[in-house]
Amino acid sequence: MDLYGLPPEEFTAARDAAAKTDRALKALRKPSVSAWVINTLVREDPKLLDDLTALGAELLEAQLNGQGQELRALTEQRRQLVATVARHAIGLVDRDLSTTAEREVEATLEAALADPASAEAVRSGQLVRPLSYSGFGAVDLEGAVAPLPRVAKPAKPPAKKAAKKDTSSAEARALEAAGLLDDHVRRAAASARAAEDHERVVAAAAGAEDEATVARDEARDRLAGAEAALKEAHRARVAAEKEHEALVRKASGAARAVATAQDEADAARLALDKLRRG
Repeated sequence: MDLYGLPPEEFTAARDAAAKTDRALKALRKPSVSAWVINTLVREDPKLLDDLTALGAELLEAQLNGQGQELRALTEQRRQLVATVARHAIGLVDRDLSTTAEREVEATLEAALADPASAEAVRSGQLVRPLSYSGFGAVDLEGAVAPLPRVAKPAKPPAKKAAKKDTSSAEARALEAAGLLDDHVRRAAASARAAEDHERVVAAAAGAEDEATVARDEARDRLAGAEAALKEAHRARVAAEKEHEALVRKASGAARAVATAQDEADAARLALDKLRRG
């Protein structure tokens, strides 16, 4: 049973049924909606993932070679291709997704494009949760893929029977890809020009970010000083309250002693007056 090809709402019942013959399956986690969308894409149209990873290799080469203009064009192409593949993947499941789930689908495809290990995890078709690439370092894949054998690729039909159909499909896809590439090239050129025009905006934003960082650090220093002063004031208040309580107790004892001495003095005067009269 292909558990990770099932919609999330059907997963638990199917897993529990399968666990009756293999108890180890009981520990498998239900995939998130976004992970299920990616798993569906792997099963239905894996060719699109190949397109993504191929573009990722081109981006890496452009970065290593310092090809700024080509890198900007490829970056725009990446953004558009990720958005196109994400829309296609969501269309395959034929249901409305939350904005969060849609963003997770795009983030997972971005990770697959940027990180070979993430691409391998996506190709497994057994994602449990979405992936996220921060722009540097490795992607966190801990617990992202179900510990099951990889999804078997569909068996290919006999070459003789499918040759004509495969050729027609290949030609159609090649034409579609060529048209898409032309669109991407035009958009990439326009985006590259826009990027050059916005270099000043980027520089200004970087300066504003630096100023904000300095202001934040200064605010943190002031906050730390205020917190230290607050703690010291709290300690002083607690000590003053304890000293006040001790003084109150001492004053109360003194008052009782005065009252006792007054009573004794009054008694002594009475006794003296009595002796004098006698």
